[in-house]
Amino acid sequence: MSWQDRSQRGLALFEGSSDDSGTRTGQIFSHVLDEQKRDDYISRDFFNVQQTAGGLPEGMSFDDYVGLVAGHVRDEVTGSNFGEDVSDEDFRAAALTFDDNIRRHIRFLNGVVHQGAPGEVHLGLWELILNSRADDSSLYSCYRDFLVDA
Repeated sequence: MSWQDRSQRGLALFEGSSDDSGTRTGQIFSHVLDEQKRDDYISRDFFNVQQTAGGLPEGMSFDDYVGLVAGHVRDEVTGSNFGEDVSDEDFRAAALTFDDNIRRHIRFLNGVVHQGAPGEVHLGLWELILNSRADDSSLYSCYRDFLVDA
């Protein structure tokens, strides 16, 4: 099964979802099925995202760091959690982790940047997410309504 087939399956499973997380997950699948749109999001290594308040290691650029902590839905949906032998219930549970992970990073960064002295990396990630929400090609465009007061 290709990532497109798996994304189509995800889209069908979340069609008409009655909860916010399910609705956003359906939007994620719809978004990534348009190959003109980006599928990257801050997803990897939440612990290290938390620990970057002191800055990045010497010689590492912010763009390099984003590349290290970014995941890609199209790649991730090709994993065993989304295989054709996976039940709809398990596929759905795995798919909901996209939204959960994105919201977890957004909530964390929102909290950190509104404290006394946020670190440069956290401010940069927050700015990246806020700016990306306005970009129709970004996966974060699915989160325009998530933080209305950001």
